[in-house]
Amino acid sequence: MIGLFVGLVALLAYVLGAVAVGGNAGFFILPFALAISGGSALVSYFAGDKIVLGMSQAHEVSDQQEPQLHHVIEELAIGAGIPKPRVYVIEDSAPNAFATGRDPAHSSVAVTRGLLDKLDRNELQGVLAHELSHVRNFDIRVMLIVAVLLGMAALLSDWIFRSMFWGGGRGRDRDRGGNAILLVIGLVLAILTPIIAQLIQFAVSRRREYLADAS
Repeated sequence: MIGLFVGLVALLAYVLGAVAVGGNAGFFILPFALAISGGSALVSYFAGDKIVLGMSQAHEVSDQQEPQLHHVIEELAIGAGIPKPRVYVIEDSAPNAFATGRDPAHSSVAVTRGLLDKLDRNELQGVLAHELSHVRNFDIRVMLIVAVLLGMAALLSDWIFRSMFWGGGRGRDRDRGGNAILLVIGLVLAILTPIIAQLIQFAVSRRREYLADAS
């Protein structure tokens, strides 16, 4: 499915260049689109966990502050054969938990205060086992790549729309027949791509959730 995403982004970049400039300009737009997508992926890859934790207002806790939470995570990490993640707590009454980080060696687990207050040790262990399965299966990395490609596809779709209404005339004057077809393709892609990309993201996410449950 990630391969399908990459192909979709490449097709959108080609159509964008052909609609906006004409001819084979899409081949020149494609490297720039891939460079932007790659740059976004690198930033998300190395700093995505810090961004997510910061946005969630999570704060790291020591084993003296939350001994039970640390003990449960340590037991599960040993059982899964991965390094113990860093432990964070979010001061929120809603019960929730998530894992983040590009790989098991750079992973973190965050839980809300509401989850700690509402669950006993066995229930907490079940929730955190699911989250650590995401870490062990590299699900966070997979979903990060999908999210970056989804954003790139949406951005290119928006550019196609804008080019059709503001910059597409130059290409149409040079090659009316070929660009008329590309305009139709571009319009269809610009409308359907965000929907298709979102459906692919849902499908990938569901598969990773099933895998985490099975693990």
